[in-house]
Amino acid sequence: MNPTEFLKSIYLGDRACKALLIDSWKKRVAIQVNVISRLKPGAKTWEFNSDADIKDGWLVFSDVRSLRFEPAGPLPNDFINEVSVDLIDAVGSQRCLFELSIGSVDESGNSTEVLVRIDAHRIHLEDPLKPGIEIT
Repeated sequence: MNPTEFLKSIYLGDRACKALLIDSWKKRVAIQVNVISRLKPGAKTWEFNSDADIKDGWLVFSDVRSLRFEPAGPLPNDFINEVSVDLIDAVGSQRCLFELSIGSVDESGNSTEVLVRIDAHRIHLEDPLKPGIEIT
């Protein structure tokens, strides 16, 4: 499944970013989400199906070339507003530019939208109850 199709197969609306893990040596960035839902095969919308939910699941980006936060400073710690991907043609391979819009709420309740941009080759899910198994 290509990254665009993969993103269409998951539901992250009204879900929150709990953690960000950067593993530089493995070239991986993982975002922990309080709940990740999967759409039924062939479905275009989530339809409130929670049969395949992954609680505290990880959205994992592999073979990461770069990571950027805009603005710099606020930690993504609230709702995931949007996730998109642009395919980038590179010499000899295909790369993807993933963009996540994630809220950041400070101790005073002020909210800032943080754009997280990840240049990576692949994306998959991981279930904390099944560590190391890539879910595509």
